[in-house]
Amino acid sequence: MPFNVIGRQGNAIGILADRFTFNDPQSTILMVGLTKQRCESYDFDVDKMRDIIAYSLDCRTVFKTIKEDKFSQALKEIWQKEYQSFGYYDEDFLTKRLMLNRSIAIKDYLSQERFQFEGYILIDLTDLTFTSDYSVILDVEIEATKFPFSSDKGIPVFFKVNGVPQIEIQTLRSTQPWEMNHFHMTTLPVISGNVSTKLIVDAHCPMKNGMDIQVLFEKEKITGIFGDGIYYKIS
Repeated sequence: MPFNVIGRQGNAIGILADRFTFNDPQSTILMVGLTKQRCESYDFDVDKMRDIIAYSLDCRTVFKTIKEDKFSQALKEIWQKEYQSFGYYDEDFLTKRLMLNRSIAIKDYLSQERFQFEGYILIDLTDLTFTSDYSVILDVEIEATKFPFSSDKGIPVFFKVNGVPQIEIQTLRSTQPWEMNHFHMTTLPVISGNVSTKLIVDAHCPMKNGMDIQVLFEKEKITGIFGDGIYYKIS
């Protein structure tokens, strides 16, 4: 199942749960929901997935039904060109793999009601490695001590600061010469899973290199950061 994520020793890590589009609508970064639960076939809306892929391959009639023969042939040609190294043709795997390549939200076709995520880490869609049974291998160590600081605030993304944070302070004068306002912005170089990126926070966040932090996002905006025992609410 190409949505199940395991570690290098075969230990369960989580499932591919969402796309990380922060600052990039075309992002190839996926969010791994940390859980010991496994995806099963019944968690997916297979009909919706097949319909979307068939439409993208021009394999639907004017009545929006799938031209099954043409669709099957198109999928087999894709397998022959791009997935032959995986061995025997597997339409179920290929359909799910093609859905991962699309910008559509994973939650639109993967039901997540039964999963309980402890948090998220990131993985690069363009660098997925699969086992023989199509589980995704995430070749990084996951610290067993990680846990959400407060589940009632939301499910955080786990990061580690892996560089020197930069805090910018701008002084803005008002119309009155004795009044000044200060604007703070923090740039955090971070790593999560196998993804390195930078988070731009419109607040003063005195994090340090090597610090584990948890970041809350809402509608692609940072709403809170927890680190070094302090919760920073960003508004």
